[in-house]
Amino acid sequence: ANADAELAVQLLTDITKPKERNGNTAVGLAFAPQASQGALDEYLASSASGDDDSERKLADGLRAAGANEDAIANHVPIMRFARQKRLALLALAPDTADIETISKGGLQSLSADRRDAYVEDAQGFISLTQEPKFKLYSQKSLLKDAPQSTDESTQKSEQANFFAERILVHEAAATAVSRWATSRPDSLVVTVAPIPDVRFLGGMNGRVPRICKFLNPGTLVTDEAVTTILLNPSAKETLSESRWLRLEIGTAPNNWEYQTKVADYL
Repeated sequence: ANADAELAVQLLTDITKPKERNGNTAVGLAFAPQASQGALDEYLASSASGDDDSERKLADGLRAAGANEDAIANHVPIMRFARQKRLALLALAPDTADIETISKGGLQSLSADRRDAYVEDAQGFISLTQEPKFKLYSQKSLLKDAPQSTDESTQKSEQANFFAERILVHEAAATAVSRWATSRPDSLVVTVAPIPDVRFLGGMNGRVPRICKFLNPGTLVTDEAVTTILLNPSAKETLSESRWLRLEIGTAPNNWEYQTKVADYL
């Protein structure tokens, strides 16, 4: 929403202020298909006078790549800020045709070359799904947004495809961020993403340290290097069943070991 975009710009203003960040900072856009990267680059190269023509061309390029119309409109203040401050813009989402393929037939339905475009650390991508902490995240957060059906076999199939789609979306975004950051020491990437993709730290945010380590074994990027801020979260968005925000998952005796906070800052 517009209020969230304005708050995001205020935060970006403070986060990107240090002079040493000049030329070394990017804003990642979770809504933008990677096929729209050329349109983003062209927009950044245009004059920052706020002319409508360059913004219209950008919107056309994003639309042509399959970006959601409302998302384009909501992100205009953020993209405008990036151009004004000479920050890079990164398109993070898998291309829409690939998402549709997975949502209908699972990960195995996507060709190997398309999968490779989004996944660098194939072994880590697979083994993550077997980790107890990730299983807790999947059960308590990720699958809460999966389609519901009264037919058990339909529900199982739809949930499996939803799971495959979301983990690829998260891995693709984290990989694009990590590739950009790894090639630029001391860089900073600020990613703007929907709350369900980052809450409880198991989405695109939680994957970045693993992928950075895969790309550069000597990296200094650890879990502590990734900060998650939720903008104006509602109780429902934190999966609370009351009117209060839910602040953590893993509060039962059998999963205390994997307790995870909803975010670093709210």
